[in-house]
Amino acid sequence: MMMSSMPFQLVMRAGPQPGSVFPLQKSEIYIGRDPSNDLVISDAEVSRKHARLIWQAGGYILEDLGSTNGTFVNGQRLLGPHGLRPGEVIQLGENVSLVYEALYDPNATRLSAAAAYPPPGTPAPSQSAPPPPLDQPLYSMPAYPLREEVPPTLETEKKSPPLWIFAGCGCLLIILCLLVGLIAFDTLNLYCVGPFRLLSPVYQILTGGTCP
Repeated sequence: MMMSSMPFQLVMRAGPQPGSVFPLQKSEIYIGRDPSNDLVISDAEVSRKHARLIWQAGGYILEDLGSTNGTFVNGQRLLGPHGLRPGEVIQLGENVSLVYEALYDPNATRLSAAAAYPPPGTPAPSQSAPPPPLDQPLYSMPAYPLREEVPPTLETEKKSPPLWIFAGCGCLLIILCLLVGLIAFDTLNLYCVGPFRLLSPVYQILTGGTCP
């Protein structure tokens, strides 16, 4: 029985005729390798009477007819009748796969295209202007306080004088003390008095002086 209001088809994705399109125009369609089937697929993996499509409630029901290699929908093997949905992939054995598709409906497309465009005279939705940018400050103070610079003259004054100045002053003082002692030693003839008398011979040799 031919049905002109069945907007479905099968497209062969893999098999003996890839890309072939098979319109579904009967309420009962047999698929298999035997020439007596409505949809003949010449492949060794396909049984003579492999599967059947039955029109029911606005769509097709797929049923396996006890095939040797099985009938699959989206990779799942059929264990009973299955209501097909557009886009599902039917696999017969391992070599043949068919895509179940809905045919093009020009009336539905025309209505959707008319709804996409507003009728003439309808004002287009206005787009709000972006808010003006906020005025940015020309300069912002840093979060941390600035370090006060100390004048170099003050830092120099705070530094203590070097140690060599103290050492030089000490040496000069010792030398002055020795000179004063030697002058007093010679003027007072201390080398001839008391314990210093032991140094008298050395002093006489160095200076040529004698005790009075």
